[in-house]
Amino acid sequence: MKYFLLLLALLIVAGSTIWYLVQPGRDVSSTFSYTTEEVGFEEVSPDETLGANDRYTLSELEKWQRPPGPLRVGIQAGHWRNDEVPEELGGLRKNGGGAVGGGTNERDVVLKIAEQVAALLKEAGIEADLLPATVPPGYIADAFVSIHADGNIDSSVSGFKIASPRRDYSGRSIYLEESLYKTYEQATGLNRDPSISRRMSGYYAFNWRRYEHAIHPMTPAVIIETGFLTSPQDRKIIVSQPELSIQGIADGIITYLKTGAGSDL
Repeated sequence: MKYFLLLLALLIVAGSTIWYLVQPGRDVSSTFSYTTEEVGFEEVSPDETLGANDRYTLSELEKWQRPPGPLRVGIQAGHWRNDEVPEELGGLRKNGGGAVGGGTNERDVVLKIAEQVAALLKEAGIEADLLPATVPPGYIADAFVSIHADGNIDSSVSGFKIASPRRDYSGRSIYLEESLYKTYEQATGLNRDPSISRRMSGYYAFNWRRYEHAIHPMTPAVIIETGFLTSPQDRKIIVSQPELSIQGIADGIITYLKTGAGSDL
């Protein structure tokens, strides 16, 4: 009898786990792919090195000051030039053009958006770098925004989402995230997707602790999933009316830089 009860308990646990992973809207792919480490100020001594190839120390970051010069923003087009990434990011090559849906792929859709966001920033007098999948080592800017599009086996799953680094040494990324949430929602009318994965908050371009090709610890950053390519509703915006996504992202960045946490940069 006790063996029967034990087997029954194991079946219940297994069934619950499977249900949790496949429920609609859940990003199943990210559940199994998270590998980034977590490091915080409180966990290291002042002289302990932080980051790939021992490039940063806590004491240096505490004294860090923004380099002189005009406002600068890095706009990364997700999956663009994945085939050119260095060996440390070799796993990205298998992703190809990213998510697909409705006869489109993520790389092409977000590259168009990223190019126009950069153009609008330049019109506003802000230096803008259009970046591929490979981020220049220690990239420093007043903001870094990585633009992506989502995919799901359930075509009814819809919405956009934004995440800042889980460990943010700049202390400003959350303000950039909040600004973009507001302006992107207003511009596109898309709903917010609450399913932020650890893969987003631990995005490789944020992970300067592990990778050489990542942003500088003091660069405020976010990753935005502009919508689901697998959703007909979302494709009407990000594919058929990309100007709405473009305006929403550009407005959010400009608002961040001119008000609140970005005003004293």
